[in-house]
Amino acid sequence: MNKKNINLTKRIFLNTEKLEEALANEIISSLENDLLLHNEAKLLLSGGNTPINLYILLSQFNINWAKVSIGLVDERFVSADDSYSNERMIKNYLIQGKASKAKFIGLVYDIHDINKNVQIAIDKNKSFFEGTSCVLMGMGSDGHTASLFPNDESSSNGLQEKKNCKELIITYSPVKPTKRISYTKNQLLNTKRLFLYFTGEAKMKVFSQAKYLNHIKEVPISSFIHQNKKLLEVFWTF
Repeated sequence: MNKKNINLTKRIFLNTEKLEEALANEIISSLENDLLLHNEAKLLLSGGNTPINLYILLSQFNINWAKVSIGLVDERFVSADDSYSNERMIKNYLIQGKASKAKFIGLVYDIHDINKNVQIAIDKNKSFFEGTSCVLMGMGSDGHTASLFPNDESSSNGLQEKKNCKELIITYSPVKPTKRISYTKNQLLNTKRLFLYFTGEAKMKVFSQAKYLNHIKEVPISSFIHQNKKLLEVFWTF
């Protein structure tokens, strides 16, 4: 293991409530800094069930949400009213209450043609490509993050640090819904702060293995641990 290539901090909490309180404050602080400096802030978030209570907590902060743009690090290729939709989850739990005036920019616009959809999504998401205030990623039990999956050729291409690569790509999940849209590694790293939130001992074992064994194709989260562009701020609890 080459420790020089590991770029992360890790904060461990005794329970989910304490973790989400601390993480929410860090996210809000990042947004407030950009609101003060630029009169706007940009936030990319993950889907799934893990961050739902975090998003409810964020919605209760009294900041200038009207100047905040919220997007997704990845999305399932389903309609916005589908139970699998990350957009649906974000709108149901975050863009409520004090955060109801935030601007949401999604990744699904044409459910019938995924290639056409990605081109539309690229155009809609351009403001994020300039850089974001912060990015919140999650991690699956297989070591995937965003929709960048193990042993998927499209995902492997999205993990490469190469110039002039697309910001958004089509990837394929081993579980349904299989078609996904994901930000690439280069674009996710184009942020002021990069957070990773996951829970449970099983996932920590996967993360620890990724830290010591830099097998990017088999364990995509390795690619975000072993890079020197952006500090990965890990928040974890049992």
